[in-house]
Amino acid sequence: MGGISPLSTFVWPILIIGGGPAGLSAAINARKRNKQVLVLAKEQISHKLQAAPKVANYPGIADITGTELGKALYEHASAMGTEFKRDEAQQIVKDGDVFWVMGREEQYQARKLLLAVGVMENKSIPGENEFEGKGVSYCATCDGAFFRGKDVAMIAYLPEAETEARFLAGICRRVYYIPQYRPLPQSIAENVTILSGVPKSITGQETVAAIEIGDQSLSVQGIFIERPGIPPLKLIDGLQIVNEKIIIDENMETNIPGVYAAGDCTGRPWQIARAVGQGQIAAIAMAKELDKR
Repeated sequence: MGGISPLSTFVWPILIIGGGPAGLSAAINARKRNKQVLVLAKEQISHKLQAAPKVANYPGIADITGTELGKALYEHASAMGTEFKRDEAQQIVKDGDVFWVMGREEQYQARKLLLAVGVMENKSIPGENEFEGKGVSYCATCDGAFFRGKDVAMIAYLPEAETEARFLAGICRRVYYIPQYRPLPQSIAENVTILSGVPKSITGQETVAAIEIGDQSLSVQGIFIERPGIPPLKLIDGLQIVNEKIIIDENMETNIPGVYAAGDCTGRPWQIARAVGQGQIAAIAMAKELDKR
């Protein structure tokens, strides 16, 4: 992106969390209305699109892969002047009419927010919530130094986690890498052991002591979990969510003024066409509200 420092006071008119079809559709339509837009996303192309070998139900496009469609959406938004930042929002705090978004890399300010975070993956591993902050972490870059010279595990739900595993390999004695995606990586680093299997539970006393995977019990002092995104309830306090979907009005606005939502996080059907349409509606609504200023 360039030019925005961790302590920048620049306030983005629109900040979009999520780079899938809903977020990119919103970015394109907001740029058409001459609004500056920043998209925060961990992936250039969403993992869900990358996993689709064929998209056959998007109007006007009879045969395209998910990766091809994702690339086309990204290039369209980029050509329109959308700014992108590979970062993950960790927390959102409202301060007057400005939202502070704390990312892993930087802090951002925005007038309007769009949550386009996809399907909410709220299912936790048994023991995960109990040991959060007591050995369980969601950010290797943030907390890896606490486990220098120790044995850790990383449970990865997307390939981008391999970069974080390499970082841990440089400071930890041993890293157990447990990918929940396919295909499995062949090699990451010399002291990284790649294991196939589904994590069953995280155990310990006051802090993490082990993780159960298959019929194995791995002795570790830390566990890092890399998911596509943080559940919205952990991002911002007070957001209305019912049956794992964010509640929105006809303008895609949530119960928190200035915060909008679009795409799979707002419920079924989980279809690209619906996500794109909701992104457009949200962009128009946000632009109109900004014009009132």
